[in-house]
Amino acid sequence: MPTGRQIAAFSILAFFCLYFFSASITATSEDIWHRLTATAHTPDFARYSPPLTLSDAEFPIHDRGKRVLVLGDIHGMDAPFHALLDKLSYDPSSDVLIHVGDIIAKGPHEGSMAVLSYMATNNITGVRGNHDQQVIEWRSWLEWIRGLDGGAHWLHDLHAKLHAAAPDDPEEWAAKQLRHSRWAHKIPDGWKLLGDHYRLAHAMSAAEYRYLLALPLVLHVPSAHVFLAHGGVLPSDPRYKPYHRRQPLARVPALPHGAAHDKADLGKTTPLLRRLQEAAVLTDVPQNVDPWVTLNIRGVLDDHSVTRGMDGEPWADIWNRDISSCQGFDQQLRLTEHSKNALPCYPATVIYGHAAARGLDVKRWSVGLDSACVKGRRLSALVLDRKHQKSPFQEEGAEVEGAELEARKKTTIPFGEGRGRIVDISCKSHDD
Repeated sequence: MPTGRQIAAFSILAFFCLYFFSASITATSEDIWHRLTATAHTPDFARYSPPLTLSDAEFPIHDRGKRVLVLGDIHGMDAPFHALLDKLSYDPSSDVLIHVGDIIAKGPHEGSMAVLSYMATNNITGVRGNHDQQVIEWRSWLEWIRGLDGGAHWLHDLHAKLHAAAPDDPEEWAAKQLRHSRWAHKIPDGWKLLGDHYRLAHAMSAAEYRYLLALPLVLHVPSAHVFLAHGGVLPSDPRYKPYHRRQPLARVPALPHGAAHDKADLGKTTPLLRRLQEAAVLTDVPQNVDPWVTLNIRGVLDDHSVTRGMDGEPWADIWNRDISSCQGFDQQLRLTEHSKNALPCYPATVIYGHAAARGLDVKRWSVGLDSACVKGRRLSALVLDRKHQKSPFQEEGAEVEGAELEARKKTTIPFGEGRGRIVDISCKSHDD
C-alpha cells in the first residue's frame, strides 16, 4: 500500500501553488486541499493540513502586555508540561501558547492523553510532529476499517481478545493474531497494530482527532518573519548553489499585478516583497513541499538528499548560512560565484523541535526547542514579548539589575530584530 508521503507528494505541490496567492486559508482552498490529497482507490490516512499564516494579533510579540510562549516537544510528559506552564506564569488571557509538535507518544499513555485533552480543549496553536502524524494516520485507518463490511465487528472482537489475554507485549500478540486473519492485508506495511500510536488513536475522542487534523505542517508569521515547523524548513534546494537563479532567496520576487510599483523607493514595497519571498521559500524549494521533510528533516547528505538521521549537515546550519547572506532588496545583485555571500533577501527565523539528540539548539536565525524531556532531560520554551523585542535587559520603564540581570543574560538570546528568552525545567524532577 502506498505511504501517505507517496500519495500526497504531487497533490501537495499543486496545492501550495494555489495556497500562497492568498494571505490565509479560505474555505474554498481547504476543499481543494482535501480533494487533492484523496484518491478514488486509496484512503487518505495522512490527512495533511497545509501551512497556515498567523496574523500579528495571533503572534503578538510587539503588543504591550502580551507574550508568545513556544514549547518544545512534550511527548506526553504531562507533569513537566504543567510545571513549565507554572514557571512561565502562563495566563491564557494575555499569553499565546504555541507548540512545535510531538505533543504525544513516546511518553506515558496517560500523560499523552492528558496533554492532548488540554491542547484540544483549549485549542492551542501548534504544528504537527512526526509522532502526532502517526497517531492521525492510525485514527484515519480506524475510521476507514469501521466503515468496511465486518470491520467494526473485527475490531471489537480483537479488543475483547486483547483484554482477556492481557499480553505483556500487545504488538507481538497482535502480530500473531494477524497471521491467520483476512484483515492483515488492510494494515499498511511497517505499521504496528496495538502499538503506542495505535492505542492513542483508538483512545482519543472525535474532538481530539479533529484538533490533531487541524494542526498544519508549517506556521508562517509574516509580521515577525518566523516559520514554525516540527522538523524544519530548508532555505534553498540543496541540489543548487544558494545563489542559483531558481532559489527563492536569490531573486527579488515580482510584485503581483495591480500592486504599486515604486522603483525609486523600495521601502514602500519591501514589506510585501518580503512576505512574497518568505512564502516562496515554502513553495519553490521542492523539499519544503514534501510533508515528510517538514516533519522529519534533521540533515542533508552529501548527495543532497534529506535525512532524519544525525549524519549529514544539520539543516539549521544550512539555514543560518543562507540567511546570514541576506543583504536586502535595495539593489538587484548580479549573483555569481564571487557574490555568493550577498543574497537579495531579508532574514527570517525558524523555530522547530524534533532534534533531541542536539538538545536546545540556538543559532542566530533558528531555535531548536527539543531538549529531550521524554528522556528525562529538560522541557524548554521560547518566550517572546514586547519588552525583549525592545531591549533585552529593560523592563517597561526600568532597568534590570543585579542577580536578575545575570540570570537574564544567561537565558536571553538574539531573535529576529530583537531578543527572546529561554525558560526550561528539569523533567527528572517532574516524572509522570
